Amino acid sequence: MQLIKLQVLVGKLVRREIKFQDGINIITNSEASGNHIGKSTALRVINFCLGSDGENIWNDPDSRTTSDSIKKFVTSGNVTFVLYMNISGTPYCIKRRIIEAHQKTRTVLKRYSWINGNEYDTNDKFQEALAPLLGFSIESPTYSAIKNRFVRIDKTTSHGTYRYLNVHTSDASYISYYSYIFGFAGHSELSREIQLSKEKKESESRIAMLLNGKTEQDYKDKLKSIDDDIEILNQKEDAYDFKDAQNEGITRLKHQRKLIAQVTSEIARLEIRMNYARRTIANYASKQSDLDVNMIEAIYAEAKSLVPNLSKSLEEVINFHDLVIRKKSEYVNQQLAEYTLDRESKQAELEALLREEKSLIKAIFTESHLGGFIVIEKELQDKREERGRASMIVDEIASEARKIKKLELIITKLRQNNQAHMSQLKTNVDVFNKECKEYTRALFKSFALSINVDTNSATNELEFSIVNQEKVAGDGAPRAAALAFDMAFVEYVKNVKEKLPQFTLQDHLEAADPDKIATLARIANKKKIQVVMAILSDKLQSLDQKFIDDNTVLWLKQSDKFFKI
Repeated sequence: MQLIKLQVLVGKLVRREIKFQDGINIITNSEASGNHIGKSTALRVINFCLGSDGENIWNDPDSRTTSDSIKKFVTSGNVTFVLYMNISGTPYCIKRRIIEAHQKTRTVLKRYSWINGNEYDTNDKFQEALAPLLGFSIESPTYSAIKNRFVRIDKTTSHGTYRYLNVHTSDASYISYYSYIFGFAGHSELSREIQLSKEKKESESRIAMLLNGKTEQDYKDKLKSIDDDIEILNQKEDAYDFKDAQNEGITRLKHQRKLIAQVTSEIARLEIRMNYARRTIANYASKQSDLDVNMIEAIYAEAKSLVPNLSKSLEEVINFHDLVIRKKSEYVNQQLAEYTLDRESKQAELEALLREEKSLIKAIFTESHLGGFIVIEKELQDKREERGRASMIVDEIASEARKIKKLELIITKLRQNNQAHMSQLKTNVDVFNKECKEYTRALFKSFALSINVDTNSATNELEFSIVNQEKVAGDGAPRAAALAFDMAFVEYVKNVKEKLPQFTLQDHLEAADPDKIATLARIANKKKIQVVMAILSDKLQSLDQKFIDDNTVLWLKQSDKFFKI
């Protein structure tokens, strides 16, 4: 799958056109001043055609500023972006448009998309249609998680080799992503294993919350101690001297107290569950609120249907892990609501029982010596309530422990089954490493980078790592290494004939050393690796002018910016 041509149409007229070629495709400035002329915008437009929401076309994610003039132009309804691609030998034409629509109480952005003439009226529907064409999954891993391995336009992550997404992306998520990219035959089982491992960690977290710094045995010892106290109080109660006329009332009072203790215990259980639910929700909220602009994308994907005119710019859908966080938060919120209703119901029942208890006490409390009995009864009630709370914690811990054991058995079996697919996975990784080593050795001379994949000897857990990562040091080295990695992935896709992008988009290359950029540019041309790079011209100083002229697909300047406005 390669890029053929990008057009910006205003009405039916072509405002801007870029024709792509095999090898390097340079977008740069033709005058001394190369900032704010639309180099990065060109890449963001391509990314919009590949499924992003397009808002970073006018919202600069680096400076966090908005160009109102570009937004007005792009969302006027007259602008159409057209991307021509070749996918497995079949030509595809992708058209996308953003229109700002004014409604009674708000302004919304509507996106219209076409793939070879078939229309899709939402971004989600467009992604669902485009994903299988590009060889992507739409859910696990998410579309954007795999696409961003080939689209390097986020400044904060542009220097990453193995970790090419934001800092909040988990190790498990990367294992899933690389398993998918390298065509691991056991990917479905691996995805299930990762999900079950998350559930196991959640159960372990719940146990830690229930224990609250104590041990399970502490609570079991406490139950034994409470039982001893209750036994002594029951003996005192049985030995109490009552008049015959009061026996029936006392019997009824005892029964009432047991009912009260039972309901109180149920309320205590519900309150513990409510407290855990609140802490879980707060934890999910914390995970979301700490995210950067890219991470907030997950919330926007659904929030835009409710609040289309969100004030902050969002760039693209985040990974599956973040979607799970939101869905689980919604589920726990629903549980909390149910617990709250149950507690209100039990509280009403308790208040009715307490009123009946008060009536019974008033009926039998005719002699002063009954005061001692009431004290015993009150102590018994308190102890039963205390036992109910401790018992609930012990029962919940036992339940979570049983769940963990079941999950561990399933996880162990899944990992054992995936051992049979390791040879095939290593073979695919070796295809990538052949190219990666060649490119990075050309950069660093004394060493090369490669991906190592194996399983943990103790757990059979799949593990990926970068060999010689610690040797990448010095100004510009990490960004150059990241570009080499991305090029190696493109060549890997070509060699194994995977249905994934056979191009890479590259921005923020100014951090890389010019000599290293020149080295990789020559390799890209030699290998016919389609690389589209937006870069300042002074960073091309290590390339001769003929190479620059032959491989520049777009010259921009202050008087001729990307949109010509």
